[in-house]
Amino acid sequence: MGLRTSTRQFLKRVLGESLYRSFRGVFRSGVPPALDEGDKRQSGVAGDVQSKEDTWYEVSPSTYRWVRPSKSKLGLGAGQSIGGAKAMASVPLAVVEQPRTAPKAPETDPVEENKRPLLCEKFLVKDLLLIDYVDKSGNATRRSIRVEEVYAYDDGVFVLRAWCHLRKGYRTFVSSRIQGCRDSFSKETVFDLLSRLKKRAFLDPGNVATEILDDMGKEIDIAIYSLTNYSTSKGYKKRFVSGKKKSALINWVMNQSKAESLLMTQTPEGRLQVDDLLEAFIEDIRVTQSRYDACTRVMRRTRYSNFYEVKRQDLISFVEKTLDGEGAKDTAVTRLKEDLLDPSPRIRGQDEANLASKEFEQVKKDSKKAERNYRSKRKPEVISKQYRRFERGEPARLLTIEVALRNLQKCLEDERLLFGKDEFEECVIKEVSFIFSEQELEREGEMFRKRCGAGLSTAYCSFGLRKGARSWFTDSTGKSWLDLKTRIA
Repeated sequence: MGLRTSTRQFLKRVLGESLYRSFRGVFRSGVPPALDEGDKRQSGVAGDVQSKEDTWYEVSPSTYRWVRPSKSKLGLGAGQSIGGAKAMASVPLAVVEQPRTAPKAPETDPVEENKRPLLCEKFLVKDLLLIDYVDKSGNATRRSIRVEEVYAYDDGVFVLRAWCHLRKGYRTFVSSRIQGCRDSFSKETVFDLLSRLKKRAFLDPGNVATEILDDMGKEIDIAIYSLTNYSTSKGYKKRFVSGKKKSALINWVMNQSKAESLLMTQTPEGRLQVDDLLEAFIEDIRVTQSRYDACTRVMRRTRYSNFYEVKRQDLISFVEKTLDGEGAKDTAVTRLKEDLLDPSPRIRGQDEANLASKEFEQVKKDSKKAERNYRSKRKPEVISKQYRRFERGEPARLLTIEVALRNLQKCLEDERLLFGKDEFEECVIKEVSFIFSEQELEREGEMFRKRCGAGLSTAYCSFGLRKGARSWFTDSTGKSWLDLKTRIA
């Protein structure tokens, strides 16, 4: 008898045949099983909003409002109002694990969202949770969610981006509105959700791949542009790597010191997953002319600094070696050397501005295609994989990185080394939002600021700014500053 068979029979004896099958279905599908009435009574643990002593009153066919036990004991008459809804005290409602339909109105408060700091740290994580969530109107529902992303802010608030099984789509959940949280499998109460998510994020190969790509974002974009622009001569649509060029680029990235350091934390299986993720992310990258210009401007040699010299020479050598034997090699290497080694300033003409606008419209179309792709999938693991690829190429995030890098470099060239962080970030987000129409901004909704905040974090990292080096700090008066003197290579 094999180990797997022995384990299976042992679990059946301990858990029972029906419970074993329920757990097996959860592990295969990623969807928590529905609880029968007996299980619901046993699942009311400390820390839940919906304990067995709680009273719920119907607000709509799909939403129930929670009333504290102290209030429910007073007894609410049939005509008494609870936040505008009539209490049905004579017909007590059972606790509903999953309402039939989702609330139609937005569940987050736009005013509250705009007051939150713009800059945020984003990390990937996979976790299955049951949460009791209260929306902006005070309506509480129990949600079964599969967490994909976490946006953590300096003020202590964090926002979950998760697949909601109730709404059958990705939604955001603000930590301050989560009234109770439990593990979907064990039903144990989660008291420190952020610590739990960070521990699980450490085991997610997606974070390693993302950190490698964010750290080497400039070099990867420049390399892809140089390897493809002069050989295809077909513009943005053909500026992506495939075949031998893609393999060469992935090997070059994986052999960098930062990548090797991060890969040491992974198991052999984890390293293979990181390699697969890097391949998927890199083959999705299409580089616009304006993004190439912003990256080369940051990495360009100046008359006063030798910053990035090792990286410049390594990048030129890689492009030259990869294009060996191609007719476009001389043109590509010559142009790359001019853009990286010549300190002369570049003047952007109107034709280049028009080209940038045209290419960014194509970026938006590619993003819509990626969104339709993940929405058309059915299996949770496939949806998760395609959603991460969609978010990686999301236009608001990409444009924020480009605009922030360009403005940081301009401040450096103008010798403005210390300036207001909040003012800088608001200028960046205004410039980014100007490129989108009102309909596009409305469709982006609350995620627009979050994607811009994550883009700013990536841009700071790519520019060499680090929170640990006090590249941004708050003074005694409460004002936040950016310090470019702390920049590291």
